[in-house]
Amino acid sequence: MERWEIRPTPTSDDPERHQLLLQGGPSDVASLLKKFGALIGRPMPYNGEGYNISLVLHRLKAPSRVKLEAWLTRAAPPAPTEPPAPTEPPAFLPPIPLPDIPVMPVLKPPETIVLTPPLPEPLAPPTPTAALTRGNIPALPMLIPLRDDWTFETLQVGAYNRFAHAAAMSVVSSPGSMYNPLLLYGVPGTGKSHLLGAICAALSKELGDTAILSTSGPRLSRAVNVATAAKTMAAIDKKVADAKVLLVDDIHLIGVSDQNKEALANIFKSFFDRQQQVVLTALYPPKALGALEDALKFSFSKGWSVDIKVPSPAVQKDLISSAADRAGAGFKSEELALLHEKLSVWGYQDLSLWLRRAVIFKKMRQDAGQSSALSEILPLIYEPLTAGVSESAKAPAPVAFRAPAITGAAEAIAVIVPKGEEGLGAYAASIFYEIGSKNSFNQTYHHVLWETYDANVPFSIIFPVGEMCQRAGVTRAIIVGPNPDSPLGPRSAELSHALRRILESLGVRLGWIPYTGLGVAAHYLNAHLDFAPDPDKP
Repeated sequence: MERWEIRPTPTSDDPERHQLLLQGGPSDVASLLKKFGALIGRPMPYNGEGYNISLVLHRLKAPSRVKLEAWLTRAAPPAPTEPPAPTEPPAFLPPIPLPDIPVMPVLKPPETIVLTPPLPEPLAPPTPTAALTRGNIPALPMLIPLRDDWTFETLQVGAYNRFAHAAAMSVVSSPGSMYNPLLLYGVPGTGKSHLLGAICAALSKELGDTAILSTSGPRLSRAVNVATAAKTMAAIDKKVADAKVLLVDDIHLIGVSDQNKEALANIFKSFFDRQQQVVLTALYPPKALGALEDALKFSFSKGWSVDIKVPSPAVQKDLISSAADRAGAGFKSEELALLHEKLSVWGYQDLSLWLRRAVIFKKMRQDAGQSSALSEILPLIYEPLTAGVSESAKAPAPVAFRAPAITGAAEAIAVIVPKGEEGLGAYAASIFYEIGSKNSFNQTYHHVLWETYDANVPFSIIFPVGEMCQRAGVTRAIIVGPNPDSPLGPRSAELSHALRRILESLGVRLGWIPYTGLGVAAHYLNAHLDFAPDPDKP
């Protein structure tokens, strides 16, 4: 932390409200939250006057202020400035700084698969999309439909999820009486969504579909935003009043803002006041979600929180086999063993994504009369190699990008890159089409959005990116990851996971191109596979 300042920002509800401005990083905010979590609201980006972070201090009494200022002074000297009028907060509050998630190492591709020559100089971007205004966001379903394959019968139980399974069964047998709220948390790939889906399926049989409000953090906050703008919150209030169970997947990705936090808090209050069951999932433990508790006005500690662990390699093998069967992959036993060998090194947390890619590519190669053995598919999409061409792919010439002519039905696509590196949009789009052409992908795209995001403001981009895609009617999005030297760079994998979940809730499929993988052909091949229609199950 380099400097700080406390400014009074009283309101009628909180005359002792203050604003804490910092020039610092996520570790500084994490330390503050740990020490003074009860006082501090959710961090927001702040751009100006030498500060980069703003935090609201609720009901700051004199004794608490003395302790806070003493702690801050030990960390950094205060700024000797007069308090100007506070700046307007952003439309969406970014998630709080969170502890690093254990991430498997990414396999480093061999030199032979890197596209040559080096990246061209930044190009003039295509004509930017017209500015979008708030209020024209189309409505999307708030509820998540039931999945037939996510039940207790298809859920494997072991040491890694035994306590979570027991708590879930207790919720089903007696909802609202014991574990309320029930929080299931853990890193990606541990089965949180599957277990939540199993709870939903079981309770739907007992109580009926209309008694279950099954949604996700992004879907719920978006539904409230749209209803607030359209003055139709009464419809959501009725759904809430009629429901006996609230299930929220990815609660850590809920988009809380000054405009919607009261309505969101009232939804949770309705369930708790009526002693109706609430079950939530998150990547992070309760201690990292304190600001969310403050905004939504409930406490995880009043219920039960269960950490779902990563399964052991032996269990992962069984889970891969079960998931492949549900996906209709048709892999032989030796192919499943190979997939387990690869994913146990890296990628198990994205098992469903890799299975989908493999199934689609297998069908494409079968239709083309090529070998569809997994041993030949994985080197092309996973390891990764040159996407099925014998020679190294060539980088496009440094000229302005021209999208191919549209023939037949076209998907609306966005290309989004880090701010200040707009030329990467044309570069990535050119390679995307080049790789698609060489691998016989016939889907055409209509480019409706060319945009940038700020990689210097950690995690503030996920909601605006989703919102800009939704407003533009996008169904596919190529997003280039942040520069490794930017504040977002070290959290690129975490960012891609969050963006994928946000965009999926909007019906948008993500093609993620890591900044350090801009010249790796397999990333673009995987983007084509991620954009492809869902395969038909046999």
